[in-house]
Amino acid sequence: MFSPIQKPNVSWDVTLNWSANQNKVVELFEDMKYLYLYNAGWNAYVYAFPGKEYGTLWGYSIVREKATPVYYDEEKTQLSHVIYSGRPVVTTSGRYIRSNARTDLGNVYPDWFGGVNNSFTYKDFNFSFLVDFRKGGVIFSVTDMFGKYTGILDETAAINKNGKNIRDALADGGGILLEGAVYGKLKADGTVQFIDKTGANVDTPVENTTYSDANLFYYGYYGKNELSTFDASYVKLREVSMGYSFNRIAFLNKIGVKNLNLSLVGRNLWIIHKNTLDIDPEVSSGAGNTSVGAETNTIPSTRSYGFNIRLDF
Repeated sequence: MFSPIQKPNVSWDVTLNWSANQNKVVELFEDMKYLYLYNAGWNAYVYAFPGKEYGTLWGYSIVREKATPVYYDEEKTQLSHVIYSGRPVVTTSGRYIRSNARTDLGNVYPDWFGGVNNSFTYKDFNFSFLVDFRKGGVIFSVTDMFGKYTGILDETAAINKNGKNIRDALADGGGILLEGAVYGKLKADGTVQFIDKTGANVDTPVENTTYSDANLFYYGYYGKNELSTFDASYVKLREVSMGYSFNRIAFLNKIGVKNLNLSLVGRNLWIIHKNTLDIDPEVSSGAGNTSVGAETNTIPSTRSYGFNIRLDF
C-alpha cells in the first residue's frame, strides 16, 4: 500500500495485490500418459500431462491448414494429438471441419491475477473502488455453443456484407462467408488435403468464397469445442463504496460509540474488459478446482447493492 496524498482533511490510499502460480507436472504414476481431472462438458475434459502445466483443456478443435503431430515418445511412435495452426479449413459448403480427435485447447488456469483498491477521504466523507483483473487461462462455454447451435444468440442473426440477414436464403443474398478460410478435407492421419471450390484436389490452398446457410453453419458448432473456447482474461469494477462518518453525535458518544459510518456499496458493477461475448468469464459450473475453465449453462453473474453500518468504540 502507498499513499499519494496524506493531509489532515484529505487522503488517498492505494492498495495493490498480484499473484501468479507457475507450475509443471513433473511425472505421473508409473507409465501413465495423462491424468483425468474432470469433465468440462460436451466432449471437453481437463487433464494433467507430464511436462505441461496442471490443467490442460482437451477437446475437439477446428481443422486449420497446418497440422503438427505431437507424440508421447521421442521416437515418435505413439501419436498423442495433432495441433492445427494457420487459416481455418472449410468444406465446399463453406463450413468448419472438426478434428478427428481431441487436442490441446489451452490451460484453464490464469497466468496471473490481481487487483487495485483506491480509497479516498475528505473530511467525514469516504469513497473507494476496487478493480480486479485476470490475465490468461481459457474457458469452454456450453452457453455459447448451444446458444449458436440453437440460434438464440444475437450474432446468429447478424447482417452480412450483402446487407442481408445471414438467416435469409442464400438465393436472396443471405448466409455466412468465412473470409480468410481455405477449402480442404481431413485425411485419416489428421493432415489436410487442399481442394478447390468444386472439391478437386489441389496443391495450393484456395481461399473460400462460398456463403454457407446460417442454420447449417451454426448447427455445426455442436461438438467443435474450440469455437466456444475463449481467453478468460478480464478487468472488472468489483466494488464501489461511498459513505459518511458521524463522530459528533452526543447520545452515541455517551454509550461509547466514537464513530458511526454509513456507506452505500455496489459489487460486480461493470465488466470493463472481457473476451467472451455472451458470458462472464469468471463464472464456472461449480465450486472448487473441479470446474475451472468450464461454463455449462451457468446462471449469469449478478450485480448487488447494499449498505454497511460500522461502529467504532
